[in-house]
Amino acid sequence: YHFFERMNDVIQHFEISNQHIQEVSPGKGNWLVLKDTTKEEQEEIIKNYRLPQNIFVGGNHAEEVSRLEPLENTALNNSYALGVTNLSAEKKEQIEERLEPLIFIISDSLLITHVGKESTFIDRLLEKYHEKIHTFAELISYGIYMLYTHYIEELLEIKKDIDELDVAARKTTENDALFKLADTERKIVYLDHTLADQKSTLNGLWENESFIQDLNDSKLVYDIQLHQKHAEKLIHIYRDLLETVGGLFTDMMDNNLNHLMKYLDSAALIISIPALISGIWGMNTGGLPGKGSSIGFFMVVGVAVLLAIIVAVHLNRKDFSK
Repeated sequence: YHFFERMNDVIQHFEISNQHIQEVSPGKGNWLVLKDTTKEEQEEIIKNYRLPQNIFVGGNHAEEVSRLEPLENTALNNSYALGVTNLSAEKKEQIEERLEPLIFIISDSLLITHVGKESTFIDRLLEKYHEKIHTFAELISYGIYMLYTHYIEELLEIKKDIDELDVAARKTTENDALFKLADTERKIVYLDHTLADQKSTLNGLWENESFIQDLNDSKLVYDIQLHQKHAEKLIHIYRDLLETVGGLFTDMMDNNLNHLMKYLDSAALIISIPALISGIWGMNTGGLPGKGSSIGFFMVVGVAVLLAIIVAVHLNRKDFSK
């Protein structure tokens, strides 16, 4: 009893029609939304519709592979699976936590959607586009359009971080700036691989004649492809910019290290002159000038200091860049 009671809580039932989308009671409707389901609950869905055993594997992992594959021997007519990845708006979380795999199981009479734990994707999709969605193809297409909007918004925020890092690289090499550089590079890596992986999947979807016919909206397809190209261009530009900023940080650290070594080497050379003179006059061999004079010590110190000052002035005026 408790199992089926929980099934009613984690599985939402909707009816998608030409007029509207509305939530219906369990056992009715043509769209099932699986959210935060356990392994046991997923196995029950798999058993009921004779789906592949691994259909939901990786559904909560950022590294889930994007895919478009036909499903054979299921209880659903003309079924196939589409896997894409959304980017949540929870900016305080790490990029791995923000990437949400979405799995759509599409058939003639039923659409099953699996979303990750605590995902708000479906709620936001219905809030923005419920009046425009009348078919499975429209729901999936507007979902893809929305997730690419999320990627573009995130990339534009990353551009601001890159600009700040570029300014910081010219002024400082402090730990905070380097930590921010590492975090930004981590975001770029995940987003770059996700978008590249998703590209071939969506290209296959646009070549699916059945899907395009059901959608029957060439303008929406064009808008999605435009968003897709925009996101891919941004990720390529920002990845190269970030590499440039990272190189600038490295060059600045090398430059600072060179200046430090120049200072230390010059200081060591200046100190070595008094040390050399004091070492020679400290020899216990006799015959050294000033040995029997009461002012001999001060003469040696004066000569050592004078030579050290002369060498210091010379080193300060010398241009080591030539």
